Amino acid sequence: AMTKDNNVLGKFQLEGIPPMPRGVPQIDVTFDIDANGILNVSALEKSTGKEQKITIKNDKGRMSADEIERLVQEAERYKAEDEANKARVEAKNGLENYVFQVKNSINDEKLAGKVSEADKKKVLDAVTSTTQWMDTNQMAEKEEFEEKQKALETIVLPVLQHLSSGGAAPGGGFPAGGFPGAAAGSAEGAGGEEGPKIEEID
Repeated sequence: AMTKDNNVLGKFQLEGIPPMPRGVPQIDVTFDIDANGILNVSALEKSTGKEQKITIKNDKGRMSADEIERLVQEAERYKAEDEANKARVEAKNGLENYVFQVKNSINDEKLAGKVSEADKKKVLDAVTSTTQWMDTNQMAEKEEFEEKQKALETIVLPVLQHLSSGGAAPGGGFPAGGFPGAAAGSAEGAGGEEGPKIEEID
């Protein structure tokens, strides 16, 4: 189910986290329900130690047994829709992470002199075009995100193949973690560094 469909039990904000590069913040969210039905939720940002928590009691007036049963039945009824939406979100996140990794890799100083300016411009232009498309198509279908990733890969992979076939200068190589798609030599997804993982608490 989507966050918007959840029943709001409480809210809190985790503040005081300084700006960090994408993928660096790591937030652990813990849910703990005791025998009395009291829910304790905590969020901890590992690098700063910043933490916030909330306790939600099983007060009367929250949700009746009938309301809970109705939600369970609705969850089953909309299961296929939820799974389709999950697949769409995963495809969207996969494309965003791939774009992020390609951009970081092509700009890595370890590749300086190993990728021609023409190839670098071609890749960065494709990254910019894909990013602009994502900005205006956040609700696109799963297949559309997958098609966009494949289109980007058709531009990126020839550059990889040129490097791996000896087109790079002697002693060259890939940046730490590898260029996206390089490990398998195929167009299947993005490897290496992952983008951020965000969990919402409602």
